[in-house]
Amino acid sequence: MQSAATKGIDKVSSSDSNKNLTRSSSSCDQAQGNFSLELWKNAFQDACERLCPVRAGGHECGCLPELERQVMEQCVSRLDVAMFNAILRESDDEIPTDPVSDPISDPRVLPIAAGIASFGAGAQLKNAIGNWSRWLTDLFGLDDDDVDPCEDNNDDPDEDDDRQDTSFKSFYLLNALSDLMMLPKDLLLSRTIRKEVCPTFGTPLIKRILYSFVSDEFCPDPVPNIVLEALESKDNAPAEEGCVTTVPCIAAPPIYLPSSSASVAATIGELGKQSQLRRSGSSVLRKAYTSDDELDELKSPLASIFPDLMSCSSSSPAAWKLKEGQNPVRYDLLREIWKNS
Repeated sequence: MQSAATKGIDKVSSSDSNKNLTRSSSSCDQAQGNFSLELWKNAFQDACERLCPVRAGGHECGCLPELERQVMEQCVSRLDVAMFNAILRESDDEIPTDPVSDPISDPRVLPIAAGIASFGAGAQLKNAIGNWSRWLTDLFGLDDDDVDPCEDNNDDPDEDDDRQDTSFKSFYLLNALSDLMMLPKDLLLSRTIRKEVCPTFGTPLIKRILYSFVSDEFCPDPVPNIVLEALESKDNAPAEEGCVTTVPCIAAPPIYLPSSSASVAATIGELGKQSQLRRSGSSVLRKAYTSDDELDELKSPLASIFPDLMSCSSSSPAAWKLKEGQNPVRYDLLREIWKNS
């Protein structure tokens, strides 16, 4: 994705230099949002071509799409952390602090401006996340709501829980950040309600985001002082477990879990069962790689290429016919395995 992003940055127009901090979220910031959307769309497409050039070209491929899906999940998770840290910088001039968790040095790749929170920025960020998620669904099948129903019958429910926790939360931090920007700030007064409406962030980080909040045409009212005072009084409270309290947020190391048997069966199909192919499903079942027709063709490989040869006189033996004892034994054994499985 880095190569596509670099090419897109080189093509950005010089009009971005006219931006200033007093602009509204619906005017000049929209140009940056549109540029970021198109930039990462090309980056996702570039990643798809690198992971599986055959499928990216619109052709069928026998590889298991679950593998490239897991790779892309880790890339999206790392991108989520990187953008989250970059957006929460105090200004565009602040330099990156971590080459792994905070590597973004050009603020033009961000869907919203860094260092400023507003209702309009939250809506624009939410719109960008929705577009990215749809593109990722079309390319790799990454969908937060796309949980295979057959996984409920898995013998090991813990395995499904682990996969749901790591695989079905695209742009988790950015989603939470956009929700906080658009949230009515009065709801943050109560700790119980705050944990319900904003469970991702701890009190110190919420306070930092609110201090950078500015009024816009969508929310002209500033953050009430009573909300800031309530958050100040809770600085000495114990940190909430599992919440992000500081920035830069540290990116988790990549974790690749084995695919569940239910997800593999849903992709390649099971003998004796009618399986539903996913949009990004493998062509193993679709192209009938396990059928007997292809095995039978191996015994006379040129028959499908030169059908006229089959009508030749039987008095002249065909030179291309397999000799006695040279049948594809390996494929016959595979046929027996498929029948017995």
